[in-house]
Amino acid sequence: MFLEVSTILITIILLIIIAYFRKKLSKMKIYKEALNKLAQLIEEEKDSPPLYIAEKIRKKITKLEEENYDLELSLKNHLTILNNIVDPIIITKKDGTITFANNEARKITRPGIEERKVYEVFEDYYVNQMFDETINNKSLTSGEINIFVNGEKKYYEVKIVPVTLEQNNERFIIVLHDVTQERVLENVRKEFISNVSHELRTPLTSIHGYAEALLEDDLEDKELIRKFLSIIESEAARMTRLINDLLDLEKLESGNTQFVFEKINFTEVLEHVRNIIEPLAKDYQVEVEFVYPDELYLVGDKDRLTQMTLNLVDNAIKYTSLKEKGKKKVTVEAWKENNSIKLVVKDTGVGIPEKAQKKLFERFYRVDKARSRKMGGTGLGLSIVKTIVEKHNGVIEFTSKEGVGTKFVVTLPINREEDNNETV
Repeated sequence: MFLEVSTILITIILLIIIAYFRKKLSKMKIYKEALNKLAQLIEEEKDSPPLYIAEKIRKKITKLEEENYDLELSLKNHLTILNNIVDPIIITKKDGTITFANNEARKITRPGIEERKVYEVFEDYYVNQMFDETINNKSLTSGEINIFVNGEKKYYEVKIVPVTLEQNNERFIIVLHDVTQERVLENVRKEFISNVSHELRTPLTSIHGYAEALLEDDLEDKELIRKFLSIIESEAARMTRLINDLLDLEKLESGNTQFVFEKINFTEVLEHVRNIIEPLAKDYQVEVEFVYPDELYLVGDKDRLTQMTLNLVDNAIKYTSLKEKGKKKVTVEAWKENNSIKLVVKDTGVGIPEKAQKKLFERFYRVDKARSRKMGGTGLGLSIVKTIVEKHNGVIEFTSKEGVGTKFVVTLPINREEDNNETV
């Protein structure tokens, strides 16, 4: 009996041991199969030692981590480059969903650009038309749009390029190039040509008309002939002034004018202008007062500073003479202030309307065209003045009120760092 019990116990124990080892062997088989699969992944033979496989895996992981780091670094560098490109760049999916926008693109579009549609971030409908055209034609599309950026109208050349990254994975690159300055200059050029044509056409028409009248055989009235000739001479003189001012301004702005910067006494400039202007002031019945010290030294071009001052004072006298009631006076003051010379030309004239003040220094701009032409103005005087002041590294400002008068303030630095003789 004891022997039977012992046999049963031994059998049970053996069964337990066998079951245990069978389970272990089963796990080892699974481990072996897994190791063999790993061996295949790292291109090693089956039944390779586990430690050897582990080491190979560790090296493989290290290599993959290094490659992943390099890829992340490369991606970061590419994004940095795209974000530092001065042109706005946007990348979209075929359905118009934006997947990337560089910093410049964010500045000109509505906030929260990523994952939005193209038509949601651009106010210009033409962009959406171009996008649809690019999808349909599967080729580059280009055009021009204008949008408002921070309240300012901007012009952009737009190019949309389709790119196939892989099968059925299309992307569209939108590149915008700011051409605002070019369009503004183009408009200025057109306006300039239009203004010049108009300014020349008026006196030419007048000269032509009176010349035809003089050629009539039955014109015997000498007084009338003298009147016609006087008008022709006056219109020809106006054309000459206009052409001279145009040439002068062109030379100043293009840098073809030789400025001779030297130490001068600005008081001498003021005295010279005073001598020229006094007869004119008398004719226009305008009181002129000059206030300045004996010495006001600065580095500048004496002839150009004379031209600048004469232009300002001449304008002040002529526009003050238009005042129908009240005192007609022009005051010219100059003094030294810190490292600058201040010149103030103040009048009690008709003043400048507020809506006209922003355009005052523009070429051909006149507050009152009819009056200006009557007084011989070309509309270029203040443009020339501003250019001369800027070439001296100075600043010109003004304040004005209709019916009260106008005050121009010119600030000129006493010294200049540039060479004494310059072509500017």
